[in-house]
Amino acid sequence: MSIQTLKTEIDRKAEEEVSKVLETARQEAQEIVAEANSKAANLREERTRALEREMDAQEKAELAVARMDVRGKLLRVESEWTKRVFEEAEKRIGKIAEHGGREYQELLSNLALEGINAMNGNKFIVETNVRDKEVVSKLLGTIGEKASKNRGETVTLQMGTLQTRSLGGVVVSTEDGVQSFNNTLEARLSGASRILEGTIRKMLFGGSKVDE
Repeated sequence: MSIQTLKTEIDRKAEEEVSKVLETARQEAQEIVAEANSKAANLREERTRALEREMDAQEKAELAVARMDVRGKLLRVESEWTKRVFEEAEKRIGKIAEHGGREYQELLSNLALEGINAMNGNKFIVETNVRDKEVVSKLLGTIGEKASKNRGETVTLQMGTLQTRSLGGVVVSTEDGVQSFNNTLEARLSGASRILEGTIRKMLFGGSKVDE
């Protein structure tokens, strides 16, 4: 083989190798670009989803805060009006007690008996406010007889005066002071308010609520 032929062959081989290298480089470059584009698209999608999730969470949080605020306002209004109902009831009951009358006297007698029947023993002190003391003193004998009949033993009653202000009713205590039963009008109203609060709210506001 002549030197010229050898040179030509070397040049041809060199061109082939260069072409192979360039082709490989082009393929690798295309793969890199495609991979980069794919990663960029995935990243854009992920960022979009993350932003959507963030916006959705923010909207839900804002909506939850708004609902809580509305619920709070509604509860305050309901509580205020429920309180007014019981305050009005307290005023009316107070007026009935002030005017006395047969029905109120019967109520005092029944409140005293209820207190006596709720405790052990046979010696009790019945306390009232100053206004009702005279009335209950006159009823004390009848109350004692009924209590004795109910318990099957002789019941002894004494009168006392409440040291705190009261609309009416009685506080019954055992003679030794160990047991006591608060049956004042305030105590009865307080107990009724806890039991009837939900019912009164439904009567005033129906099924008012904030949508979930």
